[in-house]
Amino acid sequence: MVAIKSNLLYDAITWLNFAIEVPFSQRFSLLYYHQFPWWRGGQNNNKYCMRFLGIGGEARWWFRPMPRPADPKHVKRDKLMGHFLGLYGQGGKWDFERKRRYCYQGEFWSAGLTYGYAMPIGRRLNLELSLSVGYASIPYRHYFPTEDYELLIRDRNKTGTWHYVGPTKAEVALVLPILVKTRKKGGVL
Repeated sequence: MVAIKSNLLYDAITWLNFAIEVPFSQRFSLLYYHQFPWWRGGQNNNKYCMRFLGIGGEARWWFRPMPRPADPKHVKRDKLMGHFLGLYGQGGKWDFERKRRYCYQGEFWSAGLTYGYAMPIGRRLNLELSLSVGYASIPYRHYFPTEDYELLIRDRNKTGTWHYVGPTKAEVALVLPILVKTRKKGGVL
């Protein structure tokens, strides 16, 4: 089984994202996620921009699943259902610009713990809710773009690192579980 996800909170603000989760047992799974909003607008398509590239991973431990009728389809799908705890790490680069006044770019990394719950909302669709708390380190640099927005001039007086402890990510995700058929010995499905 493999699950493909998209965080609806990010989608609502045009923050493109996807995630892939693979269970390795009834209680353990690994998640990879990727965020990549990359848009700009205004005069010469550079007056406003939001560029962000983030990748991350999470190891999840699922609490004991609730018992269900002995149906092989439910057993496979229930692997990524119920309450879970996770340990995550993420990092990336960012650049935000607004009318040449608010122009910052930098990198970030974050690590922490996640608690969440996943439940079915349709025959082939799940909903996952989670909140992560941890530490984030965010180095930043201020810059001034030239009149034609072709060159960025760094302001060395406005650089630093922002350190943050608290909620680092929230998720309301649509999850599409995909069951993968495997062959057993002897060639029988």
